[in-house]
Amino acid sequence: MPSERNAEWQNGRLSQEKREALRLRKKEQRREGMKRRSRLTGEERAWAEERIRNALFDLPQYQLSGRLLIYASHGEEVSTWKLMEEALAAGKQVFCPRVEGAGNMSFYRISGREELVPGFRGILEPPEEERRKYRMQLLTEGTADLVVMPGAAFDRSCGRLGYGGGYYDRFLQTLEEAGSSRLCAGKAFWKIAIGFSCQILDALVQEPEDIRPDLIVTEREIIGLTTGMTETAYL
Repeated sequence: MPSERNAEWQNGRLSQEKREALRLRKKEQRREGMKRRSRLTGEERAWAEERIRNALFDLPQYQLSGRLLIYASHGEEVSTWKLMEEALAAGKQVFCPRVEGAGNMSFYRISGREELVPGFRGILEPPEEERRKYRMQLLTEGTADLVVMPGAAFDRSCGRLGYGGGYYDRFLQTLEEAGSSRLCAGKAFWKIAIGFSCQILDALVQEPEDIRPDLIVTEREIIGLTTGMTETAYL
């Protein structure tokens, strides 16, 4: 459940001083999650990533999806390359994000990792229009089935902290407002965050615009948010 301070924030009762204190705490939580992640050994990381992939593949939300929106992993994030390969081999449409100014991002359909080029902050992304070998399909609003996103830190109330840019919050808000005539496992689209269990912290600071994933998948558990309650399945 959200903390008392988070509830005050949501209700607009916090002073500017308290807001700044909470934002500072949010930065500290983000750094803590990333610091824990950085301590994983190569062996621990490989073991965890395989378990995360298998857990995701077993979810009906993945199995029933036809369109997968997924980040191109960078640095110490959970690797998504094998996830993409498996999804493409299974006949799913795969889309990757491209940052397109003013804090916004769009997703473009790809057929393989080789189509991606270094972009914003060195992260691989679909190239600019004039550099594309052929026209990629821009994902139109309301046609997603499953969004798989990274994070710096998580909690067991399906709280998520990204890297501070708000890209996924803005994109997901737009996607939710657009709606969809298609359903995947009972929802217009599913939001799933993947990360390592060491990134699970106590109650995160969450601002009103922070969008919680429906599920958080780690190598040890799947945390699910349903009607305000949290259910955890241990792997």
